[in-house]
Amino acid sequence: MEYKVVMPQLTDTMEEGKIVRWLKKEGDYVKKDEPLVEIESDKAVMEVPSMREGVLVKILAEEGEELPVGQPIAVIETEVEKAKEKVGKPVEVKKEEKPPEKRKEKVEIKVEGIKPPEKIKLPEGSASPSAKKLAGELGLNLKELQEKGEIPTPAHEKDIKEYFYKKFFTKSALDILKEYNLDPEDVYKEIGKKRIDKTDLERYIKAKNVPVIQKPSDIQSVLIKNLSKSTQIPVYYITHQFDISLILKQEKYTITAYIIKIFGDVMQDHPKIRTVYRNGMFYTYPSSNISVAISVGEELFNPTIKNVETKSLKQVYEDLQNLREKSKEKKLTVEDIQGATFSISNLGMFGIKQFFPVIPPFHSGIAGIGVAVDGIISVSFTFDHRVVNGVQAAQFVIELEKRMKDQKYIKSLK
Repeated sequence: MEYKVVMPQLTDTMEEGKIVRWLKKEGDYVKKDEPLVEIESDKAVMEVPSMREGVLVKILAEEGEELPVGQPIAVIETEVEKAKEKVGKPVEVKKEEKPPEKRKEKVEIKVEGIKPPEKIKLPEGSASPSAKKLAGELGLNLKELQEKGEIPTPAHEKDIKEYFYKKFFTKSALDILKEYNLDPEDVYKEIGKKRIDKTDLERYIKAKNVPVIQKPSDIQSVLIKNLSKSTQIPVYYITHQFDISLILKQEKYTITAYIIKIFGDVMQDHPKIRTVYRNGMFYTYPSSNISVAISVGEELFNPTIKNVETKSLKQVYEDLQNLREKSKEKKLTVEDIQGATFSISNLGMFGIKQFFPVIPPFHSGIAGIGVAVDGIISVSFTFDHRVVNGVQAAQFVIELEKRMKDQKYIKSLK
């Protein structure tokens, strides 16, 4: 029986997804819950497991393709015998099992030549035509180098150049070559030294004004995509000073944990902060779900702490620590990143006094927390004007201030 795999809705705000990488190929047997494909949602890249056991008989969407939620992306045949018939065609077409044939052809070329390696124009090994030609000119034994793992399989011209010219560079200079994606042959000819070191390369890079070119990671690509969506949201800003002296006296938990808990409690009295605008409709949720900006190196994650209003301060703190660890290890699940209607970003821990955060898509607002100076923090709010008007936002902010000054309330948080 055929089962159609469709583009899943990985988050409640996801409208379309991008196929990042297929983890199985046509003809592979797939077990239920075994990772099948990597998909980029509006928040992260996730491994998606198979919902059925069977044979992947047809892939309907290529890597890099973007498709709406619910559209078929693959077909799994649950009956193995039927699958064999269906896979027959694709498997034959998929004669990328030509590596063996290619090897045979290469061997034949060699055998016919049975000549000493000195004048082999097409050396044995798996490589592009230009790489083979260059290897032949440089007298390199491709097959031997590939068997030793010194050159990748298949090899390209760049790989051959890197291998041959590395003897002219120190190890640290080679690292810089890779970082800046420089052609070793060009650099060697221009610098004109028998042995090029790190200092020589640094001078060369400055003289030529060579940039470092990097492709964004999957997480960064998702962030860039979301920021583009954020620019389409009509927003306005509110800045307010909060006295957090009472919070600073409590040393057991972080300021961020306190702020999340206070915001979550106050959100219960302000349904508009628990509302998002999506597809022409307002969605008001019962729980105070707050996403938190977590930076890991150059990547930014935005996981969600759920049901803040029902949790103790200790539970909020533990959830926050758990999400930080998961972010560092890149082990956030779909459940970890969905469901938020409001977001918090704290740069106060870095000494930043004030900043205006960008509102994430499908949030009512976000608060940017600055550093405490003499017990006072500056908080900048960005609100979605389609959802929260100025009066509603002001009422929310003023109640936050009251809670932060309420000694009885602050002491009750455990």
